[in-house]
Amino acid sequence: MKVKEFIKGYKMKTLKLLIIPLIIFGVIITGCTKKNSDNDGHQHSQELKKEAGKEYYTCTMHPQVISDKPGVCPICNMELVKKTVDQSSDASAATPKDMEGMIALNGNKLVLANVTTEKVERTSLNKELNAYSYMDFAEQNRKLVSARFNGRIEKLFINRTGENIRKGQPLFEIYSPDIVQAQNEYLIALGNNAQQISYGLSQANGNARQNNLLTSARKKLELFGITEQQIKNLEATKAVKLTIIYYSPISGTVIDKKVQEGQYVNEGAVLYDVADMSTLWSISEVYEKDLSAVKIGSKAALNLQAYPGKTFEGKVTFIYPVLNSASRTVKVRSEFANKGNLLRPQMYGQTTFKSNMGSGLLVPSGAVLFTGKRNIAWVKTSDGMFESRTVEVGNKFGDKYEVLSGLKAGDEVAATGGFLIDSESQLQSGGGTSAHQHGGMNMDNKGQSNQKGNSGNQQMDPNMKM
Repeated sequence: MKVKEFIKGYKMKTLKLLIIPLIIFGVIITGCTKKNSDNDGHQHSQELKKEAGKEYYTCTMHPQVISDKPGVCPICNMELVKKTVDQSSDASAATPKDMEGMIALNGNKLVLANVTTEKVERTSLNKELNAYSYMDFAEQNRKLVSARFNGRIEKLFINRTGENIRKGQPLFEIYSPDIVQAQNEYLIALGNNAQQISYGLSQANGNARQNNLLTSARKKLELFGITEQQIKNLEATKAVKLTIIYYSPISGTVIDKKVQEGQYVNEGAVLYDVADMSTLWSISEVYEKDLSAVKIGSKAALNLQAYPGKTFEGKVTFIYPVLNSASRTVKVRSEFANKGNLLRPQMYGQTTFKSNMGSGLLVPSGAVLFTGKRNIAWVKTSDGMFESRTVEVGNKFGDKYEVLSGLKAGDEVAATGGFLIDSESQLQSGGGTSAHQHGGMNMDNKGQSNQKGNSGNQQMDPNMKM
């Protein structure tokens, strides 16, 4: 037993002595291999870019991707495009510190990149904002006709929804004990007053009391809706009418009829819903970011699906004080005259708001590159030279942005092709420093991507799917 244990222990010690050197050797080899791989990737990129006249392939969206053979971009899967390294690229790569952020492009490159320039101008800022809207009743022109007394409807003169009515037009005939009683009271007060006048009574208190009774009885009839002509007829005939005709107190269109012939109604019951549609409202939903372009009193143009090519002119009358937290919009009310009765409530359309916001600098929308951290514009400083500028933009006016800082009137900016200028800047600088930074990577001959460890480049996300 002791001999076996001795042999077993001897074998374990021998095995450990063999394994430890192998592990150390493996670590050294792995480190050297990784270092050589990184150096080879970096040298591969530099050689491709420094050999004048040599062709290479890169991605227009991710210029940090470089390959010496055709393929696809491992980031966006786009086809790589062929480029040629020329002497101008080397010159730009060797640009001194005071030339950082600038790039020189020859005429051929400007044509290939479709670069066009436009001068920054100070001009009036006229903004047009389009918003979907719908038509609605003007609230001040919508009224209810309600019963001012209890009674039974004997006859309806307006018996259909949608009918147009005029003020003073007969609406219905009604029997009401309340009106019968009010007529009796008025005739009694009227008779007492006439009797005192015929007797020539001169007591001041008595005359005043009789006048008050007559005035109160007359006022009661007026509150019931009895017209001046009906009261005069009552005074002339001295006869109480069992039924009386009720005349419309307003003009408009019957939106809803809520009464039938023979129906008993109570005081306060709604009989007709009437609206004057000579003026209608347009209710628009405006996003909070565009609210500064809408002012009370400013002009508004309305286009409806029902009348293609026809524009209605109106003005903004009210901006609602509450924001819709779900849609992030604010309601804007505009008022339009309903000429020819073409407008109808609940019609859908588009309202255009026109506003003048003073003056400012405008640049084409394609001239501004939004990189996330800052906004870039490429400015032409001399023949073939472009300089990157950090700009701050304001509102958008049509296809142009207002520039708040970073540019001045007379500057010539790249209106189109700015993104390709930025990509060329990255290529010529080795992907390290440009208008904005991207993560750098190379592609070997097999199309495999290797992360670069150059200073100034963002590291590629290791979880990114190729």
